[in-house]
Amino acid sequence: MLQLILFWFKTKAAKAAREVLSTDFSKDEIESILKGYWSGYKALRGDIAKQPTIGGTVMVHLAGMSTAFYNELTKREISATQTTQYFYDIAWKVYKIMGRFSWNLTRLKYRNKSKRLAYATELFRSFPFNHPSYKWENIPQFDNTVRFDCKKCPVAEYFETQGLSKFCVNTWCALDFPLAKMWNAKLERTNSIAGGAKACDFKWIPND
Repeated sequence: MLQLILFWFKTKAAKAAREVLSTDFSKDEIESILKGYWSGYKALRGDIAKQPTIGGTVMVHLAGMSTAFYNELTKREISATQTTQYFYDIAWKVYKIMGRFSWNLTRLKYRNKSKRLAYATELFRSFPFNHPSYKWENIPQFDNTVRFDCKKCPVAEYFETQGLSKFCVNTWCALDFPLAKMWNAKLERTNSIAGGAKACDFKWIPND
């Protein structure tokens, strides 16, 4: 199961990378980058700790792939800023597939947009961001706002070991904001574990 899921992500990421990088690199250069990043990931994966859930294990391996991509581009003397932007654009193409799938599933259960938003966040916290790899704390609200804190994030922990917490904040963490827009909402977050906080605070506000 793990290998099948990782293969899906690898395939989608490679397609997205070819689209994003095609404006600045030749086809041969892109294939060289993809080959190099994959070799880098294979060198890293032996040290990636297994998580107590398949979802958590998948996410940490994707963090390893992300690290390998970052290393591959920066060693080619591409700036950290540009590398981060490339990765963000690539990752969003994959992440929005996950987000759209979950959002479409909510329509099978609810018509109300606020209820769909709450259910969409529940689906993501059921897989792949599920307990106990991740630790969540719901914060009851008296309106349609959805609030919860993430008290443990294995992805943030992994990036910290690689010295790439800032990269994590500007890519993985930042992708939650366009995801909220896709889910007809606005996300407010004051900080994240990758940003140095003890928890990631999520406040999802449904659009009227």
